[in-house]
Amino acid sequence: MPHFDTADERLWREAGSGEAQIRLLTGDRPFCAGVLVVREGRLLTAFSADGVDAVDASGTDWFVGGVGGGQEPGEDPWDCARREAREELGVPVRLLHSPQTHLHDLDGGDLRRSRSTDRPAPFIVQRTRNADPATPYKPGLPAGPFTYFCLFLAELADPSPRFTPDDPDIAALVWMPLAAWARLDTSPTFAELAAAGAAVAAGGPLAATARIHQRPTETLRTAAPLLTDPPPLS
Repeated sequence: MPHFDTADERLWREAGSGEAQIRLLTGDRPFCAGVLVVREGRLLTAFSADGVDAVDASGTDWFVGGVGGGQEPGEDPWDCARREAREELGVPVRLLHSPQTHLHDLDGGDLRRSRSTDRPAPFIVQRTRNADPATPYKPGLPAGPFTYFCLFLAELADPSPRFTPDDPDIAALVWMPLAAWARLDTSPTFAELAAAGAAVAAGGPLAATARIHQRPTETLRTAAPLLTDPPPLS
């Protein structure tokens, strides 16, 4: 293993023991970041096709995803989350501090609650081991044994925004009811989700008969159920 694997493992163990230093954990390492915007029990999500631009998709199958993406050179997770939110929503957001940070090892399945010394602290941090720890995702970005995924609680800067997503992969922004999240395991139709409270915030239209899926590796698969009974914000 590369020499920096020892430092990664030490920081991860320390984070799981009760004090998560996310800036140290993700500093000079590969990461993605995004935001969790919740209103009245519904989470703002991005619907996309599988591997093609939304305009080229058939529209019969869509995948639920989070608002976020990969880092750009010189960014930390906080910068990345704000930029990705602005690009994918078309409006600015404010990151909120989470009194608890959930740490999730995607490879081993271990999920722990911790507290972060960073402010605002992320709501959830996941990691997965990279097959090639010496090669970055693209030039100018760091390499490392793990890629980290940081999601922050956030609120819209404008209470009545006009969403204008600037991402060809996004077919629609959809408010998804957290109480109905488990239904995604059965690939429901959009009509079934709409009956449970799902509503298009921008983009679309989405066919009532379209099947909605959730990828096995989607971060929201873990994060969304944790939001059903969140601790108070501070």
